[in-house]
Amino acid sequence: MNKPTKVFAVVFSIVFTVSLLLLSFPSAGEAAKRVVKGRTSQAKKAPSIFGGGAGTQKSPYVIRSAAQLAAFSASVNGGNTYAGKYVKLDADVDLSGTSWLPIGFLDKNASRPFMGVFDGAGHTVWNLRTGNGQKSAAGLFGSIEKAMVSRVILQYAEVVGDSNVGGLVAFMKYSAVNDCAVSGSVTGTSSVGGIAGSALGGVIQNCSFSGSVKGNNGVGGVVGTMDQAGVQAGTATGRVWGREDVGGIVGSILAGDLLECRTNTLTVEGEQNIGGIVGHIVDNGDVNKTTFDGQVTGNGNVGGVVGRMVTGELANCAVWGNIRGRVHIGGVAGEFGGGDITDCVSNASVVGSSAVGGIAGYLVGGNVKQSYNKGTVKGGEAAGGIVGQLSRGGLAASENKGSVAGYYRTGAVVGMEGEILGGEILGGKVPAPAPGDTQPRP
Repeated sequence: MNKPTKVFAVVFSIVFTVSLLLLSFPSAGEAAKRVVKGRTSQAKKAPSIFGGGAGTQKSPYVIRSAAQLAAFSASVNGGNTYAGKYVKLDADVDLSGTSWLPIGFLDKNASRPFMGVFDGAGHTVWNLRTGNGQKSAAGLFGSIEKAMVSRVILQYAEVVGDSNVGGLVAFMKYSAVNDCAVSGSVTGTSSVGGIAGSALGGVIQNCSFSGSVKGNNGVGGVVGTMDQAGVQAGTATGRVWGREDVGGIVGSILAGDLLECRTNTLTVEGEQNIGGIVGHIVDNGDVNKTTFDGQVTGNGNVGGVVGRMVTGELANCAVWGNIRGRVHIGGVAGEFGGGDITDCVSNASVVGSSAVGGIAGYLVGGNVKQSYNKGTVKGGEAAGGIVGQLSRGGLAASENKGSVAGYYRTGAVVGMEGEILGGEILGGKVPAPAPGDTQPRP
């Protein structure tokens, strides 16, 4: 088992321990004791708002209408956490004509999360519209903690808020979201995601988004921002755009892992730290077995997999499409700071002005190993088939099988080594130009 898989397994074990506890106990009271560390009672007794059921695993509370779903939301927002309880959607629900108040909330003054198990059972919630002045924690669920949400489908959703905005869940903490799908539009300012706005711990597995996600910073097709969390088999189609830390799957990762994620004809746009899969990995992030197909456009730190990666691992990644930007533009990574890029392939067209590479635009640390460029690279200064500008780091068993074109400091493997200061190169030797690259050309 390689390192990314091992780390991802650790992340998954946290939430699935909680999940197994919830799913394995026959009584809700016993589950509450085990999962919520001694908590034996709800904040308030659950009201008779459901279409039936006792809230147990064998007999969950049943929701069959928009009115019952709204009453359930009001109950959670009124203080009922439903910790250790089971709730099941038993019919499709149409929310047309209503301004939805999310299930649970999180703001600077208080937090009232849902803490139970919600099973959508494959049913669809149609025409979700957030409203009533909702600014933070906007989504079907506003806040969940130590909870599980599964098999929910949202169609024609329009979710609008400020911070922590997600199509399905605005803010999740140590929770699991499984087998869910959202289509529509999600708009906010920070921590904006097609499935979840923010994820602190836990996992999102087998979830897909189709539509548009728009924000300012921390914007992702599946998750806006996450810390100590994981995404497995996440997919996104449509358009994701913002200003900073924008990614096709995740906008920003403080620490966490992505496994087997992919995009399909996705457009990702922004200014700084823009990636086909992840915009910005700040610390200790692993991305394994991912595929990007689409277009990524930005200004600085733009990559087919990740825009900017401070430290972590990229492995078994493939890129198709077009990667466009100005400075630090790479088929796989725009700027790579530490760790390894291993067994990655770029089949993309990569175009930029400075530090443009088939695999990495700007390698400031770490290593590129067993990776291949099969696409085209076009740059102004410092254009290379594997690395555009190599400041620190190393290359091993990597090969350029595509074409490279540039005006100045162009190489088949590395465009230039070192740093540019006042027109001079410091700290390295300029590689010899590739055959045919001795004269400037477009």
